[in-house]
Amino acid sequence: MRITAEELLQRYAAGERNFGKINLGAFFVTPPWLIGVNLSNVNLGGVYIQNGGLMNSNLRSASLEKAQFTKTFLINTNLSNANLRRANLDRADLTSANLSGADLTDANLSGADLTDANLSGANLTNIKVNERTIFCNTTMPDGSIESSHAKITTAPELLKRYQDGERDFGDIVMHGGDFSGVDLQSIDLIGACLSYVNFSNVNFRASNFWTTKFIYCDFRDANMDICNFESIKLIYCDLRGMNGVGIDCTCANYICSNFQGANFSSFGEEPSFKCCVTWIDGVLIDQPTGRLHPNSINFFFEE
Repeated sequence: MRITAEELLQRYAAGERNFGKINLGAFFVTPPWLIGVNLSNVNLGGVYIQNGGLMNSNLRSASLEKAQFTKTFLINTNLSNANLRRANLDRADLTSANLSGADLTDANLSGADLTDANLSGANLTNIKVNERTIFCNTTMPDGSIESSHAKITTAPELLKRYQDGERDFGDIVMHGGDFSGVDLQSIDLIGACLSYVNFSNVNFRASNFWTTKFIYCDFRDANMDICNFESIKLIYCDLRGMNGVGIDCTCANYICSNFQGANFSSFGEEPSFKCCVTWIDGVLIDQPTGRLHPNSINFFFEE
């Protein structure tokens, strides 16, 4: 069945999530966040998404040849057996994505985040990667685990360095770890990428999270007073009961996260972006508010 992209978005907004085997066409520019959708076996060849979201979705066996996924969030998305030949995944976030059996021949993975991704049985012939491509706990085609990024840091290593007086941990990559109840005040995590880390009850007072990306992290009851949240990305994070008075939230991004019961007092020159967020009063903010920072969203299909 062929439908237009506009119709897909209308049906998604109405609560529909199953779009398997449809034939999608048309052109549009709009801020789409398709979270938890079924697009298995769909033909999306030539799709163009920049700074969009197809997270926690099913694109198994989808045809995505020459797809443009620049800086797109594909976190925890099933792309197994998908055709991604010559796809552009430049700076795409594929954290915990399932790419088993996918054909990535000639795909561009420059700067892509493949933390915890599953590439078992995938075809990586002539893929393009660079020093910004993140391989961390990544399952490779032969089943081996790759963790080769130069900035990968473990929780014990960070704690030791912090206790020795170091505060600058910019651009680190960390997958997993338990810091519950630890004092990490005034830490600098500019540009860091952290996933599946337990920060519950941590003292982060006066810390700097400018452009930091947190995925599936636990901040319950943490002290985050007077922190810098400018251009932060909090994705699938639990911030219930967090204390955050005097936070600079200029251009902050909150996606699929829970702030219920948080003591959250913030300011910012530009409003934060929220999508699928449970706010401090328990109200779900389902549809995107504002725009993803720092760049605007463009999404269209090439005919």
